[in-house]
Amino acid sequence: TSGLTVAAHPSAGVKTLAELIAKGRDRPLNFSTAGPGSPGHLAAAVLADAAGVKATPVHYRGNAPAVTALVAGEVDAAIISTAGLLPHIRSGKLQAIATAARQRSPLLPELPTVGELGYPALAQESLYVVGLPPRTPEAVSQRLSAALAEALADPALRERMTSHDFTPGMRDGQQALAQLRETLEHYTRIVKATGIKMES
Repeated sequence: TSGLTVAAHPSAGVKTLAELIAKGRDRPLNFSTAGPGSPGHLAAAVLADAAGVKATPVHYRGNAPAVTALVAGEVDAAIISTAGLLPHIRSGKLQAIATAARQRSPLLPELPTVGELGYPALAQESLYVVGLPPRTPEAVSQRLSAALAEALADPALRERMTSHDFTPGMRDGQQALAQLRETLEHYTRIVKATGIKMES
């Protein structure tokens, strides 16, 4: 899994989640996203619903263009992959607001989570799963699973993943399926609660 970070362009004049929410209640804020239906798009919709923020999504074709737009000041804020934002946060070009995940990011350990700030519904994460065609022989599936487990046990790989804000983990097929179903239910609730449209 990997988490997201709430960040703002300095011109927005906000440094905390409370300030961002207050600003968004006063006037519409533009949020860059990696595209319709992306985690950042859903997170902006949740922010609008949970905190009464006027959030307008501005869709780009992927994380990198969405981050570039935020750095350029084309939009006010974004809730997007931490790794892409980090260099600009460290250089002072962007203001980190909060970690939009269930736990603090190892890349920004001083940054509080949205849950710590009173908005646990804003916590989002990207889930990465290895899948195989349904008729794959069990022996092949087990061999791949064993290879993945061995790779993820390598300290060098784990350190590299962590440095990009990935949280490595290994679950068997049934556990992964259960997590996928939980994630689907989570996003289904978001879509129903916010009325979000994938083309908006």
